[in-house]
Amino acid sequence: MILEVTPPFGVGPVRIGMTLDEAEAALRSVEGYREPEPTGVPTRGTADYDSGMSIGVETSGGLVEAVQVYRPYGDVEVSYQGIDLLRTPARQVIERLGALTELEEDEGGRSYTAPELLLALWRPFVEDENPAEEQGHYFQSVLVARPGYYD
Repeated sequence: MILEVTPPFGVGPVRIGMTLDEAEAALRSVEGYREPEPTGVPTRGTADYDSGMSIGVETSGGLVEAVQVYRPYGDVEVSYQGIDLLRTPARQVIERLGALTELEEDEGGRSYTAPELLLALWRPFVEDENPAEEQGHYFQSVLVARPGYYD
């Protein structure tokens, strides 16, 4: 499955500007959706999938202002312009995305933002040499936000 990242509009069927109810319906429509375990803790605006992927939305005024996708471990591609943002080594993502738009590095290379796209990438630490160290070798999340989100 390919989940298209389309900044600043959204990710897959989840669109910036949707109501929370609409966003939750869109989250349920993504292939591999898993019903949440009954914990008694509200989990509005988040969803988990068979691939290990999670998606969450941030709302303001009842409308989605950002969508964040957390790295899948199964056969899911989270793609922007043909770049698999979460399964391609981070160094290659930076090179390829940087050829398309300006990138701002933060946190010593753990985080990159493409301000013109309203797209951000994050990993907990940098490990560009050892692919076995997945959490530092690959980005662990991608966020797409509404215009003005970073102001």
